[in-house]
Amino acid sequence: MNRSGPKQVVWKRKLWLLLLIVSISTALFFIYDTIGFKQQIKALTPEHRKVLVIGHAGRAFFSPFNPFNPLPPNSMTSLLKALREDGADGLEVDVHVSRDGIPILYHDETLNTMSGGKGKIEDLPATKVLGLAYKGGWPYDFFQQEKIISLEDLLRELQKFPEFPYLHLDLRSYTPARNTYFARCVINLLQKYHYPIEKLTIVYAKPELLNAFRIAEPRAKLLLDISPDFEASLKTILANRLHGLVAEGKHINAAQIKLARYYHLQVVLFGGKARDTIYKMVLLEPDAIEVNNVKALRAMLQK
Repeated sequence: MNRSGPKQVVWKRKLWLLLLIVSISTALFFIYDTIGFKQQIKALTPEHRKVLVIGHAGRAFFSPFNPFNPLPPNSMTSLLKALREDGADGLEVDVHVSRDGIPILYHDETLNTMSGGKGKIEDLPATKVLGLAYKGGWPYDFFQQEKIISLEDLLRELQKFPEFPYLHLDLRSYTPARNTYFARCVINLLQKYHYPIEKLTIVYAKPELLNAFRIAEPRAKLLLDISPDFEASLKTILANRLHGLVAEGKHINAAQIKLARYYHLQVVLFGGKARDTIYKMVLLEPDAIEVNNVKALRAMLQK
């Protein structure tokens, strides 16, 4: 005689009950978390809400979820969507200078990682780089057909806005002998488009290239992309009379920022995709956040 039937029914009922309990518990957790987080946001002061929202390479980097982002960093669509749709106050872009002096936007050190090209941009003429298709791999390339653009391509588009957005230029240079050439090529282009100097920030990890920018444009705002050794980085900033620092949000604390403020330095943080990570950066009261999730930060700052 087969007695498995009733047992199977009981087992299935228990499984459905367990799934129901888990689903209800998960829903209650998210409701509780959302309510609690909204209360935290309400506690933000006007000083917290002054932070500038800067799109990190536009909409940041390829991301599978939270949020899904198939757009390459520094691509035109990514940059413009960050401004027009997500509410960014400005953009952070990564700038190389080609062998023949053309500033080009691309994040990584070599073209091998995100395109069909090979080598460093500074070793190639612009004609070998501009227009190369971005390669993000599966599934991103089903959703994007972006190509590598120049800084001038972006500046032409930014001219169409009612006013220029803030622009952070994160420099990508690997040959110190080119420092003067690099700085002059970038500054000449910015001057051609009459970009307001008060909305420009120049960022690099070594002071020598930043000092070359100071010579090319004495009014330029120069920030050091600091190392994990905060004390050594601070000494470099002060010794070279730089204007501030850029740090990954999770690698800096309130005491360090307070010390930077003591020396009247500007503080820019970068990173942050999850709302909790972004919220912790806001609490540190930086001047700007180069954020990986512009929409989340903008929503957080709404009163």
